[in-house]
Amino acid sequence: MAKGEIRDEADVTARRSWKQDPEAVRENILQTARAVFVAHGLSGAKMDEIAARTRTSKRMIYYYFGDKEGLYRAVLEDAYARMRRAEDDLELESLHPVEALRQLTEFTFDHHSRERDFVRLVMVENIHQGRHMSKSEMIAGQNSSAIRLLEEIYRRGCDEGLFRSGLTALELHWHISALAIFNVSNRATFSNIFGTELFEPKGQDMLRRHTGDMVLRFVMKPGLSPEDVEQRPQTKPRKIDPGIYRFIEVLEAQQASLPAGTTLEARRVLYNSIARNLRLPTPPNIETDTEHWIDSDGGPVRVRIFRHMSSGPQPALIYLHGGGFWRGSPESHWDTTARLASWTRQTVISVDYALAPEHPCPTALEQTLSVIAWAREQADTLGIDANRIAIGGDGAGGNLAAVTAMTCRDRNIPLCAQLLIYPICDFDLTRTSCRQNAEGPLLRPDDVADMGARYCPDKKRLISDPMITPLSAPTHADLPPAFIALAANDPMHDSGAAYASALKKAGVAVSIDEGEGLAHDYLRTLSHCPLAEDRLRIMSDWLHEVFRFAGDGA
Repeated sequence: MAKGEIRDEADVTARRSWKQDPEAVRENILQTARAVFVAHGLSGAKMDEIAARTRTSKRMIYYYFGDKEGLYRAVLEDAYARMRRAEDDLELESLHPVEALRQLTEFTFDHHSRERDFVRLVMVENIHQGRHMSKSEMIAGQNSSAIRLLEEIYRRGCDEGLFRSGLTALELHWHISALAIFNVSNRATFSNIFGTELFEPKGQDMLRRHTGDMVLRFVMKPGLSPEDVEQRPQTKPRKIDPGIYRFIEVLEAQQASLPAGTTLEARRVLYNSIARNLRLPTPPNIETDTEHWIDSDGGPVRVRIFRHMSSGPQPALIYLHGGGFWRGSPESHWDTTARLASWTRQTVISVDYALAPEHPCPTALEQTLSVIAWAREQADTLGIDANRIAIGGDGAGGNLAAVTAMTCRDRNIPLCAQLLIYPICDFDLTRTSCRQNAEGPLLRPDDVADMGARYCPDKKRLISDPMITPLSAPTHADLPPAFIALAANDPMHDSGAAYASALKKAGVAVSIDEGEGLAHDYLRTLSHCPLAEDRLRIMSDWLHEVFRFAGDGA
């Protein structure tokens, strides 16, 4: 067999392995490349050597990572992601701030001592002036979560009168990293000059403890020591999933391109552009190309269809996107609707309703009601079951969905379910959740006040009209079963919780998810926050059961 034929056969074998388990192949490439970059640096690493040591071909490496610098950047991202995930597992939010800071410090010391390759990669990247890290939004988001974690620990220590004021989380991170990295980066030279005693297990145990002591004594108020601090009862701290912060870091970087005073329309364009940039791959069993325009009393309205490829009449969810009534579209919420369609084996009709303030209430409601009427009339053409139509939405869309469900009840239009995701059910900003989450993240009470003013400038109607504030309705009886997904760190958490309570009192079947660790608008973070996907799967499972029950009863 000729030499070229042997190489072709190897490529065929590599391609077969790649198609069978592409994620395993990618992981194998990353870990092999990590060892080569650690040993030789970026400049000295050879792609031929990396390919020879993997279970795939050089061609596949280029397919995944583009070029050597792309592969090196991916190795860096993977190394930082592994460390941040290990930090997340510590669950420091539940610990006394002194113990939390000690654990984080000693964890960092142990991590760097154990994962010496990580320190070597950091040293290699410093040789290159950090230029590859600066191109990675992923690393920026991962490291911002570490700073925010330290900020939370430091704030709690200050609130308890234990930590001195005037420090920053960035300073603390520097001190912790400096000690942990020196322990590895200078190990060879230090050992040659002074011997290896400090790098034996006993010496490392001693240094780990001393490192924690040094950081704590630096941060604690004069006269206090870690050993003397009594662990006082803790108020329950806010626990926000690090994936939310990783998303915020990317979001803020992309929003920075928008100058102050930009028009509402430009802000809408950027909102949709960011969503498109962060969009996940569409599930392969979902068709997304079909659009329709529907006449309504509120003017023509566009809908995009997300349909599961299975045959036969499907249940349908009319979905109303969030965005504060003034921004958003079916495209900005593509990840959510595509996955609901995929996981529930249904059709999702995503509504591009008219936005405020150009189109204040009740325009969006009028358009939504026309979409429901159209879906029922065109059920055979659309391939949906007219007896299994539900309404749903998130944020402002959750408000519209709740109002739509009440209106359909009053007009005897059957709906089999309502999916309300962190819904804004009134505009009362005096509740406890507004005070506790005054700084967000992702939504602040001031934002809610602004959206309310855009959607309904009449302040009296805003707080009293059930078609704007569904919580104020005289009755909530006879509404369809509801799933209400809250977010624990949402200023409007108590608004949604109050609506769930009102539905229950009226005899409506209600399922509630508290959204622990999450913030308002968390479904936008699917690309960075696995916990958000977990909650969306729970909603999907609920919808699937409701649709199945409705089908059995038809």
